[in-house]
Amino acid sequence: MENRAIKLIGKYALLLCILSGIQILTNHLVSQLIKDSIDTGFQTYLLIASNLFPFLLNAITAVFVFSDSKKENLDCKYSILLTVFYRPIGIVLFLLYVIDKEIKRKYITKTH
Repeated sequence: MENRAIKLIGKYALLLCILSGIQILTNHLVSQLIKDSIDTGFQTYLLIASNLFPFLLNAITAVFVFSDSKKENLDCKYSILLTVFYRPIGIVLFLLYVIDKEIKRKYITKTH
């Protein structure tokens, strides 16, 4: 596999770890705030924000995937869409596109 594919795998593994840690920390903080809060209106806002926060993280990740797909000249709109809804599956699909491109490029250069 090309060095570029390995770098992308490392980049997205690190990104997944960091964003998962942020999401776990945020969920913990929100649950503590909800437990300590008396105001039900504030609790409602916290619950809505905690449910929307993963989509924000997924959208940020989708921007990274979109940027890297343009750099790699890949048409991977399905992986970007999947990333918005479920981050790990979208990233895995994007990385499969990258690896497939590397394999095809090596195969074409060996046969010609």
